[in-house]
Amino acid sequence: MTIFEALKNSRTKLSNAGIESASLDASLIMSHVTGLSKVQLITHDTDVLSDETAAKFNELIDRRATGYPVAYILGYKEFWGLKLKVTEDTLIPRPDTEIIVQTAINCKVNGPILDMGTGTGAIILALKSEYRDNVEAYACDISKKALEVASENARNNSLDVNFIESDWFSNLGDMKFSLIVSNPPYIEENDPHLSKTSLPYEPITALTSGVDGLDDIRTICRDALAHLNKGAPLMVEHGYNQGRAVSAIFIENGYKNVETIKDFGGNDRVTIGYMS
Repeated sequence: MTIFEALKNSRTKLSNAGIESASLDASLIMSHVTGLSKVQLITHDTDVLSDETAAKFNELIDRRATGYPVAYILGYKEFWGLKLKVTEDTLIPRPDTEIIVQTAINCKVNGPILDMGTGTGAIILALKSEYRDNVEAYACDISKKALEVASENARNNSLDVNFIESDWFSNLGDMKFSLIVSNPPYIEENDPHLSKTSLPYEPITALTSGVDGLDDIRTICRDALAHLNKGAPLMVEHGYNQGRAVSAIFIENGYKNVETIKDFGGNDRVTIGYMS
């Protein structure tokens, strides 16, 4: 079977399974098993796959057809120009999370910054890649396995970040920061989306937070007050329909100049407020 034939068959299989990104995913998986770039897949499309490579490719396509995330199949995800390792112990970075990165860059802070619940390290690594020596970067997560992945991503991208195992602020002592960011769990416990797309395969503790999905955001907003320098911003990512509720939590805790920022689709995505 040639590369062209294998890709054609796999695209049909993935499309029939309801995978919207069938063509892209098939190409990514083919590149993964052959080591060929996207361009080389075109210029070598008449090459015949070995039986071993064809079998591996078909196995991974079958797995993708079940809904298993292509990022977990490949073992990495691109985010903010960085190649990040991902495992089943971490959430897969989403494009909309780049909104919180851009918002944090726009703040033009100096000094120590903190990413709460870092997962793969996507947000803090993106910020460190932009701020460089202007900030000292810290990130925490309750998951040891997630921190191992984030630390590896930092090394692979030559970025200096201090990782701390901590249940939110519990192990941060009296540390204070010029900026705190977080993409915490914010999905409602019984949200039907949990059974769709890639979410059934991702760590549930990194997805849900109480009946209304806002328990962790309440904790972060409350406890961040003791860890922010005067006038420093806190920003959190949240669901498309949670902007008003999250803004109210910020205001209830005394944050000033509270603002909700929309994502690429025009939905509420990030709320920011400043320590008074």
